[in-house]
Amino acid sequence: MSVLITGSVAYDTIFSHEGEFARQLSGDLRNLNTTFLASSMRRDFGGCAANIALAMKRLGGDPVIWGALGMDGEDYLARFRSFGISTEGLQCFPDVYTAQCVIFTDSLGSQLAVFHPGAMKRSREVPWPRREGKDHRPKLAILSPGGKETTLNAANECVSRGIPYLFDVGQELNLFSAEELESLLSRSFGIAYSDFEAEGFEAKTGLSSEAIGRTGKLVLRTHGSRGASLFLPGAGGAVPVEPLPVAAQNPVGAGDAMRGGFLYGLARGLDPVASARIGAIVAARKVASPSAQDYPLTLDGVRKDYEGMWGAAGF
Repeated sequence: MSVLITGSVAYDTIFSHEGEFARQLSGDLRNLNTTFLASSMRRDFGGCAANIALAMKRLGGDPVIWGALGMDGEDYLARFRSFGISTEGLQCFPDVYTAQCVIFTDSLGSQLAVFHPGAMKRSREVPWPRREGKDHRPKLAILSPGGKETTLNAANECVSRGIPYLFDVGQELNLFSAEELESLLSRSFGIAYSDFEAEGFEAKTGLSSEAIGRTGKLVLRTHGSRGASLFLPGAGGAVPVEPLPVAAQNPVGAGDAMRGGFLYGLARGLDPVASARIGAIVAARKVASPSAQDYPLTLDGVRKDYEGMWGAAGF
């Protein structure tokens, strides 16, 4: 069963700082003028939609990305094809660059990022993904961060085609009004966000994770190295999803990896708890690697980790 994925497909440049950002960011930030020393640097394939798709595909899932690339996008198309990921929902525009993200992490895992959307702003011009000349109907979708217009357009298309979607808030909370956030949530089957994003969402809409769960929506709330919590539709309390113990190298892309595993499970018909546990395993594999996409991941390995943590896998 295929999963439609909307959001960013980007090139990442990642820097690491051995100290703590907070030690240099004190005082009056309105006149900020400081330099952080980077102890390491790497360039990588990234973007939320691409990260999610790669994780899902390597488990045996069928992701369909719907989005835009720029004049420098051929390398990314070739990469997707090498993994067997459909590129029929992707289009290259010759007058813009592919989205670019510069990410800076410190020793505590805090992040500073600069993001240029580039071709992502043209996503509304990309036709609905087709396969063999016929409309391809995914089982479900995820609206990952990809810009306001991209997200709103994707939500409308999914609703009009009867495709249930998961709303992935990401780091774009400030782009939406409270009314837009509530509309995106109300038409979804659930929401995925981090603790920081959840607090911002509640501040803007007045809706806590518990309250969203009570309205009949599924809530996946991640806690970084402390794992995640699931709020099941109609239930009041949270179901904890324990993290796997790993030696962390790089947290960039861990949330996307979690979502890739989670969606793989849901598309296979597994229950949300089992699906979130798969997501936790994939996230752990990603955190233990310096790359957002190139980390050791096989379905057999995930089954083994699952059985070691929670018993019989059942998938």
